[in-house]
Amino acid sequence: MSAPAVVVMASDPSSDIGAQSLKVPEISIKPTASDLSDNDSVLRDDTDSMTSESDSDRDTTEIHIKQDTPKESTTTTSSMVQPTEPQQEDQEVAYDGKRPPAPKTIAEISEDIMGVLARYRLAHRNDINKPWAARSMFRDQVERFVTRQEPVLLTLPAFPFKSPNKTTKVLGTLPDKGEEVALSHLQGLCSAIKDVYDHGADVYIVSDGLMYNDILGISDAETWRYGQALAKVANDCGCRNIKFLRLPMLLGEDTDGPTTEEEYLKDVHHFRDSIIERYLPPGFDVEAHIKKDTDSTLTYRGYIKFLETDLEERPADAEPKSKSQLKRTYEEIAKKMIVRGKAFAASIAQNIPEYVRLSIHASTETTKLSMSLLPQLGRAFTPWHSSLVRAVDGSVTMSHARDVPALTHELIFDKDGHPSYFRERSPLFSWPGMDVEFNYIYPTGIIITPRDPSSKYSLRNVQMQKVRALSEACSPVILRNFTDTTDAHIFESKAYDAGTVAPWTFGIRQAVKDAGSDSPKASTVTSNEAMPMHYDGMFFTKKELDLATGEEKLVSKVPRFQYFTSITSCPDPDKDGLTLFASSQLFLQHLPSPYTLQELQSLTWDCKHSSNWSNHMTNLPLVTPHPSTKKPCLRWHEPWYKWQTKFATNEIRINDGEEGKQHYKDLIREMLYDRRVCLYFGFRQGDILVADNISMLHTRTAFPKGTGRELWRIHFN
Repeated sequence: MSAPAVVVMASDPSSDIGAQSLKVPEISIKPTASDLSDNDSVLRDDTDSMTSESDSDRDTTEIHIKQDTPKESTTTTSSMVQPTEPQQEDQEVAYDGKRPPAPKTIAEISEDIMGVLARYRLAHRNDINKPWAARSMFRDQVERFVTRQEPVLLTLPAFPFKSPNKTTKVLGTLPDKGEEVALSHLQGLCSAIKDVYDHGADVYIVSDGLMYNDILGISDAETWRYGQALAKVANDCGCRNIKFLRLPMLLGEDTDGPTTEEEYLKDVHHFRDSIIERYLPPGFDVEAHIKKDTDSTLTYRGYIKFLETDLEERPADAEPKSKSQLKRTYEEIAKKMIVRGKAFAASIAQNIPEYVRLSIHASTETTKLSMSLLPQLGRAFTPWHSSLVRAVDGSVTMSHARDVPALTHELIFDKDGHPSYFRERSPLFSWPGMDVEFNYIYPTGIIITPRDPSSKYSLRNVQMQKVRALSEACSPVILRNFTDTTDAHIFESKAYDAGTVAPWTFGIRQAVKDAGSDSPKASTVTSNEAMPMHYDGMFFTKKELDLATGEEKLVSKVPRFQYFTSITSCPDPDKDGLTLFASSQLFLQHLPSPYTLQELQSLTWDCKHSSNWSNHMTNLPLVTPHPSTKKPCLRWHEPWYKWQTKFATNEIRINDGEEGKQHYKDLIREMLYDRRVCLYFGFRQGDILVADNISMLHTRTAFPKGTGRELWRIHFN
């Protein structure tokens, strides 16, 4: 057999699995007079227009945040830049990049947190740039936590029990993959707040199941078991900022509440009746309330809609009802739910008034913030009213179980044998001779493990072209608990199985670890520094003739795939030495209005790099089609300043033919590190990872010297 073809590549100064610590640098910097220079300039985004009129008298006390040294640099994300047209006064100002941004004030940090909450709002795609009626109220709540330097506390009434319709809507009585993804999404919200505020946030789930289960024919025992299983899912998924509110708190009682099913069954009627008696307003007229209260009208209509399917499975001995009789039945049940919901909401407002109130229901957002519980495509469903459906590419839709075609999808069971979700059928999930599980991770990627932990499947027997194909669909793909993954010969030979290896001048395999050099000419790749978000191979260039202009230009020779093995585990799974992967698909899915894909496709950008390669890249397209899938992919290298590194820096400029487009840099930065877009991944020793270097951007967080973090990396096409 002939030897596989190879393409020799030069060393690339940004070719590690990239950049950056958990917090992202503020790009729009207002320099002091001492910062100004005639020799260096970047565009400043004037974000003063984001401040409301009432902000002028807000507390501007500075909170001094510890600034790390360049080798351990961490940075802070800001709130999403408002997608308004740039102000006329935007102009170039000089910033030498030697000093980090000034410490943020309480007001600025509160705005950053509000920016995170805005991204998770239910209707954010349509109205993020429109006035938000109760924004100042939520902002005041948030600012009180920041002033006290305490975690921001949020509460969400949700996760009651599975729908009564176990035949056509849901897969069983217990939480499944839908709840798992929803909890991961909520944890992402908390983590995103921590990215901008050191004290972070906690979401307190208060299950409203006890208020409605008896109305809908769900037993108290089933409601208890669902809640207990939900807490276990949160714990197993590492959702450390998801808490569960104790029932006595809703009555203002400082007790632990029931800890066993027996205690719950004994006390649940007391809790339910007491909440209604204490907190339902005297003489409450539900029909009048529905007519005059917009939020209740929206909720009432939503109740009727789901009751039509929740209660369609009627007992065999039940008397038949006409459509009009059924309609009246659903309306009466919905009114009972509104009554109990009113009392339940009042108990929350009275007993934990300082918590930021979240809601899964569409609302006017005058008293609660409506949020999307799942990062789903299509019609929005909650996981307790539907079943989760995964496409091969990882995208999530929620559907009634009966509507998922068996011809194109298979039912996947969890480790305990319970039905969990539907997955699109594909030969990529068939691995002859290996009984493996494919676990999609939030927000992107797949972890493949032997179903039986005692199995000793060797890397040498893995079909790498299936791994490669899966990585094109949903990167990154991680092989975990396989053997021979740190054997250099086997690791290298499997790269040739995957595709055409793309070696560098030093060979095909690079050890990505801290070499201990402080020389400015050394590479950030072999340091312990954080790095900018990027794609590998950008600075491996060759001159080619531009047929349109007849001039020579530098062209990047970018490898298609990254292939890693982890010689050591990640130093700290919470922050140190993490690898971040940002998905172009998710970036565009969550792109806020009024930004559009078409607008991004029209943009190009320049990169000026300070390294001794002197590769100044110009007119790079921001979005390009994927060579295989043809899906649009983001191409970007994050700006990186002198205060962030001992090594090479780079300046980025958006080309637009006019001033005022530099705010796209802020948009891109915000979205790339968005927890709905970016996987924050900690390698375990022996992990194999393959990532698509076209559809994904990546980066690395800083890690302490002497921790021994080491990966091996090969590129292939």
